[in-house]
Amino acid sequence: MKKVKALLMGSLIVNLLFIGATGFIVYKQGGISFIKEQIGNAASPQELPDYYLQKKDIFESLNTAKPDKVFIGDSITDHGEFQEYYPGQAVLNRGIAEDTSKGVLNRIDEAAKRYPKEVYLMIGINDIAAGVEADSYRRNIEKIIQSFDENSTKVILQSILPINNQDFNNEISNEKIHQFNKILQEIAEENSLEFVNLHTAFEAPNGQLRKEITIDGIHLKGKGYDIWFEQLSK
Repeated sequence: MKKVKALLMGSLIVNLLFIGATGFIVYKQGGISFIKEQIGNAASPQELPDYYLQKKDIFESLNTAKPDKVFIGDSITDHGEFQEYYPGQAVLNRGIAEDTSKGVLNRIDEAAKRYPKEVYLMIGINDIAAGVEADSYRRNIEKIIQSFDENSTKVILQSILPINNQDFNNEISNEKIHQFNKILQEIAEENSLEFVNLHTAFEAPNGQLRKEITIDGIHLKGKGYDIWFEQLSK
């Protein structure tokens, strides 16, 4: 009987530890919203998330022609209120949370056909997280650039921002980010495009994303967007 009780107690402790560890991981990845997202993705046979498809459809339903600036990217772009930084200009935000270079390429015609004066592209952190090969990433970026009419649109490539691994519990490394940023810089040089190295302005001395400007180790607070604007204004 004592042996059975000991086994039951041991099993209970192991289960509690497992539940606690799982809860911590879910918390670090976004809590309830993370759980809902995983359930939604599992229940849906479609390749692209509902949010992506919703945003893409909304973008395509709008009719703004020849905007001054278009910002294209993932959640870091999606969360930005860029129009507030450029009063008097037509500024479009074409960020979609969790997007990748492949996702951007899939929807780039919507932005290209508007013939914007300037396009600011920041994409790649989710490619790294998904394990996309560097060569595939390079090809996607090159195709995105080629989608625009070089006579009417100036394409500006922006570096991928660093992350803070202490706050963002993920296997993404800043070394990998540097590798992908080198690809962006090479593409810019090969195509005579402007490359804006935002990485340095956001990087702490330890090589991590500055703790005071991030909410979770990857996404930016308001001060982070101020710094972004300052870098683009130089």
